[in-house]
Amino acid sequence: HADMYNAWTPENRNTDIPRFVYNDEYTTLSSDRWLTNASYLSLEHVNFGYTLPQNIVKKMYLSKLRVYFAADNLWVWSHRQGMDPRQSFTGGVNNTYYAPIRTLSGGFTVTF
Repeated sequence: HADMYNAWTPENRNTDIPRFVYNDEYTTLSSDRWLTNASYLSLEHVNFGYTLPQNIVKKMYLSKLRVYFAADNLWVWSHRQGMDPRQSFTGGVNNTYYAPIRTLSGGFTVTF
């Protein structure tokens, strides 16, 4: 990670990033340094629909005509860029989680 370029060294003592020690399991074991704000705001589901007025629909020899648009997982805002804050990043493998897929659909409902 780019932060490692500014890690503590004897020459670089004015930093808030601790020294890098490979495989040192005790230095950061109980540290809160790696806690980050995982708050997020997401737009999950959107549905729009419009039923055309009867005077227009009757000219097309229909009883009802509805136009609709639906979308899922449109947008996620988070300070954690590049990561989906809705899933866990513990380093373990989890085969039960699938990243949400953005889905856009639309159509017409016609009643004769």
